[in-house]
Amino acid sequence: MRRVVDPGKKYFYADLKDSERAAFEAGIALATAYHYLLGLPLPRRRKPLRGLLNSLSRGLESQPFREKVEIRVKGGGYRGPVYGYRRIDPKNLEVEVVVRYGKTRVWAKMGWVKELSYPLMRIEKISIQRM
Repeated sequence: MRRVVDPGKKYFYADLKDSERAAFEAGIALATAYHYLLGLPLPRRRKPLRGLLNSLSRGLESQPFREKVEIRVKGGGYRGPVYGYRRIDPKNLEVEVVVRYGKTRVWAKMGWVKELSYPLMRIEKISIQRM
């Protein structure tokens, strides 16, 4: 795992572990995607939609410590009236991120949990490289 020097580290709590910082960064990544994308109008056809989501994913990957961002929107294209359109909402948005900070990788996910009636952001896995 390639280690990245973090010039902002000095602004954080001195005893913060890499795993805690990676989890923090994963939460920021999911929250950024959620608040940035909510309400975004969607193309009527699937092919332009895939291109749009791929471009948005690559853009969000440019944030510090992001290894991978994958955005998906559930549901098909829109076939309604001319003045209608689909948009991203909490129920159809799914985001997965992989964040690497120091010796730690965090896999996190956001998606609608019907039982909770909520777009839950959660950590799926943490991997710490041992020396």
